Amino acid sequence: MTHRYNSWTDRISDKMKLDKPAWMRIGLTVGLAVLISSMILLGVAVTKGPYNEDMAAVRGNVAGLGAKVNVLSANVTTIAGYINSILALGPLATKAQVDSAASKATANAGSISTLQTRMSGAEARITAVEADNTLEVYLTGTSGNYTLHAKSSDAGNFTANVNLVYADPVSAGNATTYDEAIQAFYGSINWTASAVPDYACTLTYNSTAWGVSQVWFNIGTFSLAANNETTVGIAFGGLNSTYEPDFSYVEVFPVLKNG
Repeated sequence: MTHRYNSWTDRISDKMKLDKPAWMRIGLTVGLAVLISSMILLGVAVTKGPYNEDMAAVRGNVAGLGAKVNVLSANVTTIAGYINSILALGPLATKAQVDSAASKATANAGSISTLQTRMSGAEARITAVEADNTLEVYLTGTSGNYTLHAKSSDAGNFTANVNLVYADPVSAGNATTYDEAIQAFYGSINWTASAVPDYACTLTYNSTAWGVSQVWFNIGTFSLAANNETTVGIAFGGLNSTYEPDFSYVEVFPVLKNG
């Protein structure tokens, strides 16, 4: 006898010969499987977000570290340039060379210190000598009528030489020999004039003729009181008008003491 089925489920049930309780167990098993799967998926979905955040933080840290490495690399390059510049200046001194230089510097410092001590002593002695004996002298007036001004820290007797100087030597009669020049100079003096001192002259030669470059005379002695300026009149005459000096100066000396 042929069995007639109402639906495909009836056919499956007939084939599997399952009753209702069996189907309930199958449904419960499938439901539990779905529930467990859902829980697993939810767990994975919950931890995915923190994972992404952690990875983003790691990427940021790596990027920051890379930037710092780049800066460090640039600094190293700069330092290398400085080192090369220093090395280009020349070889570095050895310790022996530095020690030698230090030793020489120390020796020089000692020598300088000794020299400074000696200089201080010399300056003190010079100051003492100047304080013990100072002499100030100068001339005023016109040629033929000078006045000597003299002041000394020590009292005593002094003498002076008056010097008449000619920028261009005065011709001595176009003399070609020294003797002729001397005779020409003294022959030009008016010995009958007043206040004629004992003139002396300095002669020069220009390869052609002789000339007078300087005339000088001594005024005798005079006295000075200590630290008191004294004036001494110096009148002189008899020189030819061609011997008007371009400038004059005086030299004063202490007179040798007897005993």
